[in-house]
Amino acid sequence: MLSFISEQFSFFLSLGLVLFIPGFCLLLATGMKNLFSGLEKFVLSFSLSIVVVDFILILIDKIGLQIDRVTILTFLTIFISACLGLYFYFIKNRQPGELKQTESKISPKSTLLVILLIFLTVFIKTIYLQDVIFPTATDMGHHMFWTKTIITTGQLPQYAKADITADYTISQPAPIADFIIGEHLIFAALGIISGAELISAFPILMLFLINIMSVLAVFIVAKELFKDHKRENLISILVLFLVGPLYALASPQAKFASGGVIGNTIGNLLIPMMILLYLRAFKERKSGYFALAVFLSLGLAYTHHLSTFVFIFIAFFSLLIFAILNRKDLKKYSRQWLKIILSPSVLAVFGLALLFVFFIYTPTYLNSKAINTAVGAPSKASRAGLTLTQLKSTAGEARFALAVIAVLILLLAKKMDKYSRAFLLGWTISLSVMSLRPDWLLVDIPSDRIASYVIFPSALAAAYGFVFVFEKMKTANCEKNYLKQAFLFYAFFLLVTFFAVNGFYEDSMALSTGGSAPKAIQTYAASAYLAKKLTTKDVVLKDHNYLAGDSWVKLFFMRGYNFPFSRGYFKRYQDDTKTREQCTNNMISLPNSPEAQKCFAGTKIDFVMLNPNNDAAQFNRLNNFWQIYTADDVAIFYKAK
Repeated sequence: MLSFISEQFSFFLSLGLVLFIPGFCLLLATGMKNLFSGLEKFVLSFSLSIVVVDFILILIDKIGLQIDRVTILTFLTIFISACLGLYFYFIKNRQPGELKQTESKISPKSTLLVILLIFLTVFIKTIYLQDVIFPTATDMGHHMFWTKTIITTGQLPQYAKADITADYTISQPAPIADFIIGEHLIFAALGIISGAELISAFPILMLFLINIMSVLAVFIVAKELFKDHKRENLISILVLFLVGPLYALASPQAKFASGGVIGNTIGNLLIPMMILLYLRAFKERKSGYFALAVFLSLGLAYTHHLSTFVFIFIAFFSLLIFAILNRKDLKKYSRQWLKIILSPSVLAVFGLALLFVFFIYTPTYLNSKAINTAVGAPSKASRAGLTLTQLKSTAGEARFALAVIAVLILLLAKKMDKYSRAFLLGWTISLSVMSLRPDWLLVDIPSDRIASYVIFPSALAAAYGFVFVFEKMKTANCEKNYLKQAFLFYAFFLLVTFFAVNGFYEDSMALSTGGSAPKAIQTYAASAYLAKKLTTKDVVLKDHNYLAGDSWVKLFFMRGYNFPFSRGYFKRYQDDTKTREQCTNNMISLPNSPEAQKCFAGTKIDFVMLNPNNDAAQFNRLNNFWQIYTADDVAIFYKAK
């Protein structure tokens, strides 16, 4: 019992040390602490901490030191001490009346409602995650392999994998750009300091926390976007309702957390916080906001290439829309922007960015091959764009309908702050175009992945559209046309009902009917057994179709990203766009065929892990395959020499 309490205390202490204190201290060092509300400081500290810890671990590796508990704690202590030193120096030299807080007031009733919505959001997500908290997600298994590589080697990983070639042999490891270092560093830092096991609830709980922070981030952005609107609190609370309890489980929320989609989940936290900071930098003409925004942008670039790519288009569309809507005064605004960008703090962050990219660690996706896979005409049907119906389903029908209305209203909303208007339109329109017509923008990325980013801006736009309809109804009620009043009342009631039914229906569809933990436990037990028996000459093949949690098997061996080799989904072997290797399929499906025999001989694979309920029969008929391990849902066969 005492051991359990000690482990929990260590974990939560590490959580605060890694995910809150570094970012908060950086905020102190900038001298901008009083420019943010309490909630803003809380979420911003969390976001900044992710980036700070990432850069600290990259720097430790570049210096040539081991990434372990001592070095991480030492560098964190140095960073925190430096930030506190700058903070106290700033306090000592601050002029009276400088940097006053700009927090907007919110009524006690509204505060209580916000707390209730957050509680309900956490409650619904927790119900969903209770069945999927056990580590089985495929994406998470792949990510945790690289995280464990950092933990066990004390160095940054070389992202490479070996494949089976056309001549039935195993190739030398070749670089891959599917993984970005920032996706793994924050997990590695927490794992090293706290000692938490990766094959546990720890990774999912981390993503769950990041997801909750992203919900709060969108709420904060809503308050900034509609700061000048007389219904600011109503719109913000409605946004929280739309991204919180009403759509708590759909992507990119709890469904992404349970699926281990690390990059998207972190990206959906950093993008709203970056928009908040850029928005304030332009509205208040303060370079400090811009410097923090650039710092977060740099962190995003080291964390997830798709999120970075998406944000570039958001920024481009926002600036383009601002230029079109304010073309008469564009020269004046350009001078203001130039003054902000050329300030010492912003130039210092840009200098840091150049230093890191060119001399310390270049993101793996910054090469011509990786760029060509994301830019150009769509190369697959899955990248050719969604239909309007598919996008509507992804965004949620109720949110999407009101978001479309809101976009039309915003194009004519001259009373709204010009920057807020441009950012909201740019955020919504850019992602919609990227999802529906990627060929217009030469985007060659899976369209459904891009569409997952539409959720947050569509919720912001929908809340604005909802309040606009509400205001129109209220105005009509002041008239003595009772028929019109009755019509608008029932229309408003139906709109609210549509929102609620659609949102909770989406949540119910995402609820799991039961996890795969019992089957995955069998897979992990078999993997642990086999890991003890293997020699360095042995090679393993597993099945991805019917084994639960099979992507986590590699964590028991730690002999490469593609070890053990895997039979993928059957559709993978029927690709008209390029030739696919067939060995991994033939060696399990038809182990006695001539093609499979060539594969076994060339690859030296001598152990096969599969589900006996689906694939044991073809091996039991062969004399040269011995079943050395069996359970209800996993079996291991050894190929005799």
